[in-house]
Amino acid sequence: MSDDSAMGSVTRQWNVLRAGGGAEGLEVASLPLEARTPAGPIRLAVGPNGEGRLLVPLSPGDRPQVMESGPALRISVSTFTHKGLASRFLDLMCLSTELEAVFADVVDEILVRIAAGAGISEAVTETIDDFRALLVPQSHREPERNRVAGLVAELIVLNQLLDLSSAAWRTWRGPAGDRHDFRIRDTSLEVKASLRAGASVVTINGLEQLEPPAGGSLHLLHMVLEPVDGGLLNVSALGGQALAKADEPSGLRELLMGAGCDDVDDQGWNRHSFRLDAEQLYDVSSDFPRIASSRFSDGKIPAGVVDATYQIDLGFAEGCGVTAAKFDELLREFAS
Repeated sequence: MSDDSAMGSVTRQWNVLRAGGGAEGLEVASLPLEARTPAGPIRLAVGPNGEGRLLVPLSPGDRPQVMESGPALRISVSTFTHKGLASRFLDLMCLSTELEAVFADVVDEILVRIAAGAGISEAVTETIDDFRALLVPQSHREPERNRVAGLVAELIVLNQLLDLSSAAWRTWRGPAGDRHDFRIRDTSLEVKASLRAGASVVTINGLEQLEPPAGGSLHLLHMVLEPVDGGLLNVSALGGQALAKADEPSGLRELLMGAGCDDVDDQGWNRHSFRLDAEQLYDVSSDFPRIASSRFSDGKIPAGVVDATYQIDLGFAEGCGVTAAKFDELLREFAS
């Protein structure tokens, strides 16, 4: 088997091992590759829950450099018995199914570097350094400022609702998978944030996001949040206030986790803070600029079109703007 074919078959061989086929040798299910170290063939293996794994054999005198594991990658030295003899391996295991494709690329690159004559520690550490940014699950990556602003905007609305009713956190449905951020019965509210004054273009995620509930109504609230160092509007302050107001903080915490925020005091989520520069509520009516199923002649999107992400300019929705009094009325409806 050539090096290229070995590399191209990494994922396929993990799947063979998961299916219980082709295992040989060690105490753990594994398959030898043509790539070798002086101590023997490098092996693909799977972990106790089917995790993708790479075992790099170590000679008795090998002392691999200590490498830091991460949220998606465990690095250790493991000893397994093979034909009655104990063998040591540098053991790399991917702990995140969503990142297995990236880990397969890491394996490929390690094999290439070892085949080119690099030492084990050098090949592994340099490859991991090159891929480190990709080997972090999305939930552990520091969120971008736009994403933080989006959560801050929703938390502003959430706190306004909780001021009216401690049970109103239940109307925050976006983190639970609803296509709209807030919903009660057949009334929905979508919240969008922009980061500079005068900005009127917002991104719409999916063909259903601006589709009102059947027989109901949908409003879009647009907030302009100006980034300010030390601003009062941040995830920690707003999230903490909401948790203190909610009648079931544990339920609200689950929604926050659904939004990607496991801890409202997490440093990454609080690297950015804001002040509210402006806000405007819109009625998503037939005149509102949007792409949605109901806008097509037969009420269905064209065959073969799966979904779409697009941008709209709210400057073309001025006729759909509604008053602050209407927003207060809408909040009271959500809190009822």
